[in-house]
Amino acid sequence: MENFENSVVLITGGGTGIGKATASAFIAQGAKVVITGRRQSVIDQTVQELGSQAYGIAGDISKHGEPARVIEEVISKFGRLDVLVNNAGTGSMGPLSETSDEVIENIYRTNVFAPLALIREATGYLAESKGVVINISSVTSSGMMPGVVAYASSKAAVDHTTKLLAVELGPVGIRVNAVAPGLTDTDISADVKSNEEMLGMVISQTPLGRLGEPKDIANAVLLLSDNRAGWITGQCVQAGGGYLL
Repeated sequence: MENFENSVVLITGGGTGIGKATASAFIAQGAKVVITGRRQSVIDQTVQELGSQAYGIAGDISKHGEPARVIEEVISKFGRLDVLVNNAGTGSMGPLSETSDEVIENIYRTNVFAPLALIREATGYLAESKGVVINISSVTSSGMMPGVVAYASSKAAVDHTTKLLAVELGPVGIRVNAVAPGLTDTDISADVKSNEEMLGMVISQTPLGRLGEPKDIANAVLLLSDNRAGWITGQCVQAGGGYLL
């Protein structure tokens, strides 16, 4: 694994779960890591746990103007950006007939609008550093199942966006890839974890036979961010133990 010393990494949704594990992994490789999240108290606590290489920015990147503010603060603080990890996400389970406009809009603003706006605002800086964008998708983006249409379709948009931007930004030296986690042991999967029948079904359909851990996803992000993956772009790599293959 490449040492990321002197690299600056921005991770959205970095206060908990996959984002926090990814921040810790980059810091272990020498990077300076900026994490964002909606809850100031969570960001402050995570920065304290991660140590002096971590820096926090509280804010809601699904809102107009917030992606630009976040990128401006990163550049003001560190003067560069090498890796952007679009990890912040939200979802909802249930049939479309019971899914409100507000829920659909919130999912798309968080999962699709925010990454697009952040990439747009960061493009100039990532071009200078020949940087990397990693979008966090989901195995549901390519799996057909009921009850997750708003979430899964938003992640399918992330997958296609990844390919489109790999083509658009490749000429300026920016690589764009995605990691698609399967069911991972985080707060967002609490409903599934608490349902023994559903959890058992997912694990039985996972060839590697277990629930994912946040560090599993973090490791995949680091692999794709490494210069040794420098000829890989426009790909969505499943990190779900083979679930839904």
